[in-house]
Amino acid sequence: MARNAADPVPRKSAGRGRPRSADRGQVVSCRLPAEELRAFDALCLQLGAKSRSDGVRSVVRMASGFLEFSREDSARLEEIRYELGKIGTNVNQIALAANRGRAPMVRAQWATVGELRRSLPVVARVLNQIIAEHRRQGVALFLKFAEGQESARHG
Repeated sequence: MARNAADPVPRKSAGRGRPRSADRGQVVSCRLPAEELRAFDALCLQLGAKSRSDGVRSVVRMASGFLEFSREDSARLEEIRYELGKIGTNVNQIALAANRGRAPMVRAQWATVGELRRSLPVVARVLNQIIAEHRRQGVALFLKFAEGQESARHG
């Protein structure tokens, strides 16, 4: 097959090889000194990145202002949210039992239960906002990417 000088990439025959697509993204490569590469690999490990490519994507998202949690941190946040819900349920059950006379409490204990009942929802709301913001930014990033791909196809 003859190659056109304006075509920088040789074309493969139809039906052979991996199909070319404009929405696959671009490869970015760079050289790093050994010390920086070790530091980057340590960061990838900390972020829970499965590959250096995942690590680069995470670093780019963080530099762009997106909340970026490691898989471990995301799992911890979900666990904390779950535990807060259970604690809130238990505090409400204690208050209900005390109101029904099944669990007599002194004034200091009532004050503590009341404070827990007021503060737990605030903590849970803040945690939910953090998780929701993380998801929202991830979705926004994906939508922005998808819109760019759609524009590239039609533009």
